[in-house]
Amino acid sequence: MDNELWRWVWVAVAMVMGIGEIFTAGFFLLPFALGAVLAAAAAWLDLHGAVQWLLFFGGTTVSMLVLRRFMGRQDRPDDLPVGANRYIGMSGRVVELIDPVNNTGRVRVESDEWRAACQEAGRIEEGSLVRVVALAGTKLQVEFVEPPPDDYVPHVDPTAAAPSPDAPVSPADHDAGDGGSDAAAADQPTAPDDETATPRSD
Repeated sequence: MDNELWRWVWVAVAMVMGIGEIFTAGFFLLPFALGAVLAAAAAWLDLHGAVQWLLFFGGTTVSMLVLRRFMGRQDRPDDLPVGANRYIGMSGRVVELIDPVNNTGRVRVESDEWRAACQEAGRIEEGSLVRVVALAGTKLQVEFVEPPPDDYVPHVDPTAAAPSPDAPVSPADHDAGDGGSDAAAADQPTAPDDETATPRSD
């Protein structure tokens, strides 16, 4: 078979494989189409038939290796997310009532606390276990998992400082303190007047 006929044979093989790749998935036929293109180019250059077959098998093999590496990279999961995205899929505990009406809600995931919202379950009580499903702005979107345990201790905000003893006393507290002092004074026995204690002499 002369090169003129091989030219059209390789072109036909490349077209059939290319069309077949369009209707199939997995890039299985594409390497054969690329190998046939190389062989057709060799035939058009009037190279020997052995060279054409060598280019066909060599091009097909190299294309398979390259495509397999590319597909493996596509199937590999993305690098670990950074920031709040790394919490997606993790479980957390509600430390502030999640209420979409009042726009409240906070959850603790690992050692960090984030504002949270849940559109599906509505209100989620403090202490409930939730799972992070998405990140919306500065809020974690969570879904309800289970209610709080019976031995759950309500969360105490560490930033809420206890009242200082040197803090100024409000007038109401001052009046209440004076009232207490007056009541205490009223309970104390009073000493008799001098006129009552000393008998009068005629």
